[in-house]
Amino acid sequence: MVPELARADRKSFSYTYEYATLPEGQTELEIWHTEARETWKSNTAEAFEEKLEIEHGITDHWDMSMYTVLAESTDEAFHLDAVRFESRYRFADRGELPVDCVGYLEVAKDFGTSLYEIEGKGIFARDFDKVTVAGNVIGEVKLGNNVATTELEIGWAAGATYEVTPKVRLGVETWGGHEEAGTRWAVGPALSLAPSGKFWLVATAGFGVAATYGTDDFAGDAFSGRIIMGLEM
Repeated sequence: MVPELARADRKSFSYTYEYATLPEGQTELEIWHTEARETWKSNTAEAFEEKLEIEHGITDHWDMSMYTVLAESTDEAFHLDAVRFESRYRFADRGELPVDCVGYLEVAKDFGTSLYEIEGKGIFARDFDKVTVAGNVIGEVKLGNNVATTELEIGWAAGATYEVTPKVRLGVETWGGHEEAGTRWAVGPALSLAPSGKFWLVATAGFGVAATYGTDDFAGDAFSGRIIMGLEM
């Protein structure tokens, strides 16, 4: 079972990327569901996001994927939100370097508007026996006629997980971002399950904290939960 589980791009976190790429020639289908609410009040705004991602291994160290993003909220009907392209490259095999490193690039086109997003990530990870620690440094730029000003937005994500059994991992992760208005971040537990070598599931429940700058109330989401399912094709 262990070699089979190692083949897939199994995730231990929903928001933090780990040290992994798909093996050459392998294809995987991932379904993402994200739900968020601004406050705990009954009349608060809620948002849903659905992603369908198809990922393929070009080489053992390089993969590419495309995913379609659908969204719905209290203020918007269900609609096509964006189309995104992603590529990852591993610089060495796991454990060869003191810290495992992956380069990540994503390009997105938002639907119905002149808005393009370019995002880069530095993904770093290290195994300590049954504990895996991962951290991401994120930079994003938005371009297009509907973008008032082009600014670099900084973000981060980090997590630690423990392998209870080869099929079960328990962990915690935190993520957030900084822009001119302020800083948002969230933290929560993460559960990863792999019932078989061709299927895995990860779920995170995030509880938000918001920074207030000056007189502007820059509120983040009080809750943001995400479930991702992966199926090897």
